[in-house]
Amino acid sequence: MRSLGRLLRTRYPKFVFGLPLDEGRIPIFVYHDVDPGAFRSDLTFLRDNGYRALAVDEFFAREGRDDTGKAVLLTFDDARRNFFETAFPLLSEFGAHATLFVPTRWIRGEAARPPESESEADPTGRELFMTWDEMRACLRSGLVDVQSHTHRHALVHRSNQLVGFCSPEGLSRFDVFEWPARRGPDRIELGIPPVGTPVYASRPLLSTDVRYAESPSVHRVCRDYVTSEGGEAFFSRNDWYKRLRSVHDRVFARAGDARWVAETELRDLASSEFRLSAALFEQELGVRPRFLAYPWMLGTERSILDAGAHGIRAVFGVALDHGRSRRASGAVRVYTRIRGDWLRFLPGEGRLSLTKVIPDKVRRFWNEQHFAQ
Repeated sequence: MRSLGRLLRTRYPKFVFGLPLDEGRIPIFVYHDVDPGAFRSDLTFLRDNGYRALAVDEFFAREGRDDTGKAVLLTFDDARRNFFETAFPLLSEFGAHATLFVPTRWIRGEAARPPESESEADPTGRELFMTWDEMRACLRSGLVDVQSHTHRHALVHRSNQLVGFCSPEGLSRFDVFEWPARRGPDRIELGIPPVGTPVYASRPLLSTDVRYAESPSVHRVCRDYVTSEGGEAFFSRNDWYKRLRSVHDRVFARAGDARWVAETELRDLASSEFRLSAALFEQELGVRPRFLAYPWMLGTERSILDAGAHGIRAVFGVALDHGRSRRASGAVRVYTRIRGDWLRFLPGEGRLSLTKVIPDKVRRFWNEQHFAQ
């Protein structure tokens, strides 16, 4: 049902169905990790068919006009090492512009974190991401615009509904960002949790109006139980979930250190996403971000207003945000993006046909279940 709901909310532009481009609209594509052969094919297709990959300021100035021409905006989320090692060399080879949206808390090598970050442990899995030196190299190229992807790129628990536990199978299946922020004894913990950690129903920090601060003592008991039962070997038992769920439910019923976060506290935490991101941009790059891509989906109306208050001129969501983007009004402009694997459906020589790829697209969409969401 969750996948069906996402499918019904997702809007694709006319060109995906073999029709002309939407008048006055510049297609925006979003990539994460790229395959070098596939991305080279995309850039070749754009070059051979006369499409220009725009810088984000040029896109912002031209989008919505009658004379947009043959142009696209290429965006990359997360600033993983794959961008610097694979995508950036190909962009340089083809002379193509792109916009890189950066989750600042995950970038390695900052000289000194803003004071508000000192209460947070370094994220586990941070080695997967770029460094600030690499970010500066991208900026010097003149081809890559570096903008904000918020600070923590975090999910937070929105209820006390248990959806599962961190297990070896889950660690192999779900991305580092799929694991919600956890409430440690004295600080927020991001990234990959220890096996045995309970996971509750979650939502992106900037897209939720409620937050459940789970019990650190329940976490500790569940993890200790897994350790006492052999660590990762415990999960080879056929009844591991039943046994761990029993331990969880027993301690959960009497734990007194969980709580619902007050609205003002949640609002301050959400606002810090923009404040801390801007502080690190200024510290490391000497500029403030002017554009922002929301993780997973557009944020709440309050967060969009908050983004504008911190100097953000436009925000980007994904295709399932199309309805909200059309209703958006105010100083901050709102755009949606579609995945880069739809780029080859643009009008031109070598254009792909939907009938040849739709079964695989639907199957992949259907199987994309986000664990905690």
